[in-house]
Amino acid sequence: MAREQTDLPEPVAAAAAVWIVEDEPAAAALAADLCALNGTLAYVYRDAQLFLDALRSESRPAVLVLDWRLERGLSAPLFMAARHREPALPVVFWTGTAAHALPQMIQQDPRARVVDKADGTAAFESALRWALDQAGIGPPARPSKAQR
Repeated sequence: MAREQTDLPEPVAAAAAVWIVEDEPAAAALAADLCALNGTLAYVYRDAQLFLDALRSESRPAVLVLDWRLERGLSAPLFMAARHREPALPVVFWTGTAAHALPQMIQQDPRARVVDKADGTAAFESALRWALDQAGIGPPARPSKAQR
């Protein structure tokens, strides 16, 4: 399946790209919606090979959102491939797995955050903001009172 750009309203010009690797359609759509609502341009990859192809050939994302529980146990190899290509890339693991149950390479990575899906959207948005800050991308500009 090809990568999908969300159908939400256009973000501000030069919006940061967030790549989402998630094989569960509802979770992928929610993550993309939350990214768009936070001023980023979300791209969803439901296929590991398409993500790897993009990682090798396209411009890099500002942030990677990765589900730890992808089918066929591909999360660790995808994380390692992303780290190999982009060592400083902020990664948000949005998963149903507790952080302490993840491998040490994730727990000890200063450029990775783990967010339990059960903690809700505010936890995801907080981790996204952390990742964007790590990438040097400030919050989206808010319209002034005169522009409202």
